[in-house]
Parts: sequence; structure tokens; C-alpha cells
Amino acid sequence: MIKFNRIKSVAVFMGSSFGDDTIYEQQTIEMSRLVAQHQLRMVYGGGKEGLMGVAAHSVMAAGGEVIGISPITLSAEAIDPDEITQFIEVDSIDERKQMMIAAADAFIVLPGGFGTLEELAQVISWAKIDLHSKPLALLNTKGFYDSLWRWLIDCVNCGFVQQSELEYLHIFDHPLDIFTYFKSFDDV
Repeated sequence: MIKFNRIKSVAVFMGSSFGDDTIYEQQTIEMSRLVAQHQLRMVYGGGKEGLMGVAAHSVMAAGGEVIGISPITLSAEAIDPDEITQFIEVDSIDERKQMMIAAADAFIVLPGGFGTLEELAQVISWAKIDLHSKPLALLNTKGFYDSLWRWLIDCVNCGFVQQSELEYLHIFDHPLDIFTYFKSFDDV
């Protein structure tokens, strides 16, 4: 187990669906167990379905802490507050994202859809304008983020993104590698 000094909580962004392959669920469970083993608190969007529900239940089952933040407009999709450490209901999606970013010392992005993409983009954008300097890791399960990385390279090649800005995010194929990266960031 890696002992972290500065990183105490990690926001995890992911889909409220399972995807088309059980590998997404398997890697979500592995990542969640590692969050608990490393004694990190997981902050997430408060959902009960798909990878969101799997992550919350897996962290709790491994003895970890989970904070769910959910907008009131998604109350039907929210996890039962008794199933996690703390449940916070907010007025809007924007408020949820802001609270999640503020509550986290690091970020992990699992496969997901439009909501996950929006959260990822905001974390990158806020790093670019110096609103935070927290590590961001994408779990590239089954090559899920390969196309996104190619698009980012195209953004660099076309002059819309500076090469140095790619340092705002790191892509890993295995959950354990994320925690090794976080440790290197934590030691700086």
C-alpha cells in the first residue's frame, strides 16, 4: 500500500451505465478497492446505477469512505444515503461539479458518456487557467480513451492546444498505475 501525504481524496468521474463489456465493471471494482486500500476518500456524482453504483459499493465494501454529491434534479437516480459515508444534495449539476472538484486532491476518469466528458473537460480547463493543480488520470479500459488522446494530439498539431498542456492529464491502462502516478505527484 502506498502512503499519501497530500492526496487524501479523489474525485472519480464515470458513467451511470455499465458499457458493453464486463471489463469496465471489473476495472471499476479494482480501482475502487485500491481507493479504499490507500485510505483515500472517494468523491463521486452520487448515482446508484452503472459504474457509479459499482464504484460506490466497492469502495464501501472494502472499508473505504464515499461522499456522493447529487443534484436534486437527479434524485431518482441517486444512491440511498445510507449506503455511503456521506450524501450531499445540491441544486444543480454545476454546483455538483464545483463541489467535487473542490473536495478532491486528485481525479480519476473512468469510461463514461457526455456527463463524464463534461467533467473531464472542466477539470482540464480549470487546470489550464490555474484554478487547481491536482493530478488527473484517465483509466483507459479497453482503449476507451485512445480516440480522445488522438484528438488532443490533433489539437496540438492544429495549434489549438500547447504540447505542454497535455501534462494536465495522464492515461493509464491499469488501475494500479494510477496510484503510482499519484504517489509521484504527491512527493513533489
